[in-house]
Amino acid sequence: MRRSNLLGAVACVTCLPFLTPASPFAAPPNAQIWSPQPNTTSALTTPIPPEFKVEITIDTAVPLAPEEIYRTAIHMMYDVTSFPLPHTWLSRDWVSGRGGRGTSGIHLENRDFGAKDPSRLTTQHVIWGLNHLMLSMTLSERYCQTIAVLKWEGDAIGVIYVGRRTEPVTGSEAERGKRDILQLAQGGARGSIGDEGDDVEVTINYIESPPIDRRIIFLLAIKAMGHAAETGLDRPVTKLTTTSLQRVTWKLVSGTVAFTGIFRPGQSRLAVVKTVAKMIEDDKFEKTIVWIKVNGRSTAAGGFFPGPEENAV
Repeated sequence: MRRSNLLGAVACVTCLPFLTPASPFAAPPNAQIWSPQPNTTSALTTPIPPEFKVEITIDTAVPLAPEEIYRTAIHMMYDVTSFPLPHTWLSRDWVSGRGGRGTSGIHLENRDFGAKDPSRLTTQHVIWGLNHLMLSMTLSERYCQTIAVLKWEGDAIGVIYVGRRTEPVTGSEAERGKRDILQLAQGGARGSIGDEGDDVEVTINYIESPPIDRRIIFLLAIKAMGHAAETGLDRPVTKLTTTSLQRVTWKLVSGTVAFTGIFRPGQSRLAVVKTVAKMIEDDKFEKTIVWIKVNGRSTAAGGFFPGPEENAV
C-alpha cells in the first residue's frame, strides 16, 4: 500500500511542528468534508484537467485567524511560483509573521511513490491546490484546521495542511519560512528570472471608491501570482487580467507608446505582493492604480478594480 513518506507514519507525526492528524491522506474522526471540485468553478485561474481533484477536510473545533491564513498563503504562493511549473516538491512549511507557538501555518507534504519516483507533486499541482483550498475557505467562511488532499487520476500525490504550530519557529526555518507579506514586499525587486538584477519600481495610488472586501483582495493576489506563473514569468505580454469573486479584478496592460519597456508576468507577481502589502500597512482596501517601471522604463499600468472587468481602465 502506498503511504505518505512522512505523515503516513505515526512515529514521525510527533516530530512535526504542526498539530496534525496521524495521516492527512485520510479524514480524521468527526471532521467535515466540503470540497466542490476545482474544475467546476470559474473563480479559479485556468481550466483544470478533470484528472486533478481536491478533497478538503475541515475541523471547526480548531479555529484559525483568517488574515494569518491569507497572508501565509500569499507567502507560500510567492515562493512556489518562483519555481518552474514541472518542478517537483517535497515537504515544506510556511508560517505567519508572528511565528510563535499557536501561530497559523501551512504545511506542504508530498506523497512518496518510491526511491525512483520520490514525488509527483509539481508546482502546477500546488498552484491548483492552494487556489482551490483558499477559494473553498473564502466561500464557506470556515477558517479552521483544514487538510486538502491533492489527487491525480485518483491517486493522492500530496497534501496542503493548514493548522496551528505546536512550537515556535527557530534557526534556519525562521529565515526561510517566517517572512510575512510585508517582508516579501520590502525584500527585493526581483519579479521573475528575467528581472534578476534589474531595478523594478512599483508606484501605488488609491482611487477613492467603496471599500473592497479584504478577503477577496487576498484571494485575488494568490490567484494572480498563480496566473502569472502559468502564463510564464518571463514571457513578454501586453495584458494580464485575473478576476476573482464579485468580479474584482487585478489587471495590468502595456503595449502602447506610453510604455517603453517590456512587460512580463513576473512583474505582475511582484507588483501584486507590493500592492497588497501597502493595503495592509495603510489598512485601506480600495481601487488602486499601479505603475510599473523596470530600469526607469515604464512597462505596465493597472491595479485592483472592483466590479466587472470591462469597467477596469
